[in-house]
Amino acid sequence: MKKWLEGKFKSVKFRILFTFWLILLVVFFGIGWFLDGLMIATKTHHMEQHFYTQSNVFRSCLNSEITSEEGKLNVCSNALKQGSTTTNLYLFHLDNSLAWKIKQYPSDIVYSRALVSQLSAQALSARVVLRMKDSFVTSFALNNQKILILSTPLKAFDADVLRSRGYLGAALLLNVLLLMTFLAWVINRALKPLDKMVFDLEKIASGEAERLKDGYASEFVVMRDSVNNLLSAEQKQRERYRNTLADLAHSLKTPLAVIQGAANEQLDYESYLKVASEQIRRMDQIIQYQLTRAVKSINDGTKTQSVKLVPIIERILSALAKVYREKEVRVILSLEHSIELNADERDLMEMLGNMLENAFKYSRSEVAVSAYSDSDNVFIVIEDDGGGVSENLRHTILERGERADTSSAPGQGIGLSVSVDILSSYNCRLEVEDSFSLGGAKFSITFPKS
Repeated sequence: MKKWLEGKFKSVKFRILFTFWLILLVVFFGIGWFLDGLMIATKTHHMEQHFYTQSNVFRSCLNSEITSEEGKLNVCSNALKQGSTTTNLYLFHLDNSLAWKIKQYPSDIVYSRALVSQLSAQALSARVVLRMKDSFVTSFALNNQKILILSTPLKAFDADVLRSRGYLGAALLLNVLLLMTFLAWVINRALKPLDKMVFDLEKIASGEAERLKDGYASEFVVMRDSVNNLLSAEQKQRERYRNTLADLAHSLKTPLAVIQGAANEQLDYESYLKVASEQIRRMDQIIQYQLTRAVKSINDGTKTQSVKLVPIIERILSALAKVYREKEVRVILSLEHSIELNADERDLMEMLGNMLENAFKYSRSEVAVSAYSDSDNVFIVIEDDGGGVSENLRHTILERGERADTSSAPGQGIGLSVSVDILSSYNCRLEVEDSFSLGGAKFSITFPKS
């Protein structure tokens, strides 16, 4: 039972219904207690009024014009028998001796001298109704120095009270059941948006939906928006992890290609070890960098210290020359050696590495790299003599998974989108144009100095 209750108390509906049921029990118990007392008081008052009416009838008979007392009592006897069949009447002298009686129901009360004296004293002072054995008893003082005692059976009174209590209890129980049924209906209707939300969340969990839709009551709109924000944040984080994994695989391709190329060149052990060590160190940097990017926000560009641009470009070009050695790409450099950027060196390696690799991949034989600056910005221009990028695709290729040409060279369309993410974190601008000097594509990066 305890475990059952503990399980049920986890339900909001059960808690509300259980609490309301307890409140109803207390309220209706109080109402029942009040009405029961009022009912008994009313029935007792009616009984007292009955006694008082019969005493008045008896007094009228005694005050009639009949001269003999016996005749008066006979008239009273007939009148009282016609008015009630459940009342016993006794007429006592002040010396407690019985003068006359009408016994209409059997009673176990023995009217001893002490009892008659008590009832006489009651009649002379303040009249009350006494509950004695099987009867209610009261007394009245008469003008002819006699005491009239009246009694009525308890059995009929108690049966009437019990019957009234049964009706009252049934009525209260019916009201409780009706109220509980109505409350259950109200709660089910009020919490229907929660049931809908649970259903919608199950659809999201099964992959049938991505977020909670409209159609909720105004009180649940804030909850719906909060849940949707949470779902969006979780989806963005999951997407970031997925992209990071793809970026990591994409970034490791170049070092692995350099190591593979060095193996094919049949270098001596020392030369191969030098190339392999350099690329392994680069791979370790890439892994650490991608892990860092996975947990930082998209606009969290790290600007820690100034780094020289030209050595980074030269290191990237050296690695790409090994990867694309069979293509024999000629690189035309125009670099301002004094340029420094306030950026994370790993960001620059990732961003420039992706863009220069694309230039090598899609060029025919030439790639040009320029870097110069003015008072506010640093400009990096990368050109190739490949097929170029048509104007309608210049925006598309900057999105993840999109490529301008899916046949000329293998790839996943990841590199440029990663570069765009990095550039946006530094408030940089990237423009895609035609190269007038080489005839292919031209990527221009504007990097603000501050």
